[in-house]
Amino acid sequence: MSTLSTVPPASRGAESLALLLLVGGLIGVTFPVTKFAQAAGVPPLPWAFSMMLGAGAILAGLARVKGQALLPAGPLTGRYLRYFAVSGLLSMALPNVVLFFVMPWLGAGLSAVVYTLPPILTLLMAVAVRIERPDRGRVAGILLGLMGALMIVGPRGSLPSPDLAGWMALAFVMPAAVAAGNVYRTVAWPPGGQPVALAAGTMLGGAGWVLLALLGTGAVAELPALGLAPWLALLQIAVTALTYVLYFRLQVVAGPVYLSQIGYVATSVGLGTGTLLFGERYSPWVWGGAAVIVLGVLLVSFGRRFAR
Repeated sequence: MSTLSTVPPASRGAESLALLLLVGGLIGVTFPVTKFAQAAGVPPLPWAFSMMLGAGAILAGLARVKGQALLPAGPLTGRYLRYFAVSGLLSMALPNVVLFFVMPWLGAGLSAVVYTLPPILTLLMAVAVRIERPDRGRVAGILLGLMGALMIVGPRGSLPSPDLAGWMALAFVMPAAVAAGNVYRTVAWPPGGQPVALAAGTMLGGAGWVLLALLGTGAVAELPALGLAPWLALLQIAVTALTYVLYFRLQVVAGPVYLSQIGYVATSVGLGTGTLLFGERYSPWVWGGAAVIVLGVLLVSFGRRFAR
């Protein structure tokens, strides 16, 4: 069991909220950048591999500068490798590869919508493994965010047509993997693990899984296609590296359930960029749902303080 606190100290409430908004916003930027890369003709697996490998290399360099060992020698080596493999699969490889496959069908905004589900899934998993105690304020805020999500994905929420139901079902792999990753990283956080080093290992672990997929499918030959959008690839690498420095700091400060709300923020950013950059149109129910989601985030952020 991790020694991390799953409830943010009151003195860190402002830091937790700032990190939540920054990380969620940066993840939201992934949706339009990925869509631009698709439009340029970059295939999904090379894109995901370059993003994870490049960001992992940057984070590994940063960890070295900060004096954080990426892989300590001794009896903990196996535990760290297992952590990198599992967290890399759940938090990086699965969500990002699935995102690239479903986005051409669902669009940037609706691909982002499924990121509203990790908070409630994370809460359920965290309670199940007893690293989170149900708190009325936090549960109410997360359920309010879920209500906003249901407004978005409901019958009047401009969901894809029925013939795209299969792609929408595949998209739900993303929140399930993200939620499982949120809980796993807390439960399995290795002794002495430092955030930047663990972020680097997780990113490189994700790159390893995607490399296996590249080799298994013969898509290695598609790697040169990254040259179709080199500046977008570099932008995505830089954004991803910054995102996961802040992401693991948020995990330490606030715990897995609070962190999972980044999906709400990312969804709102995804909807906004889908509208402004790609001309995607959503009903008033979608925008109303986004407003309800924001209220839910604020309730989880400050509800405990107000209840005292």
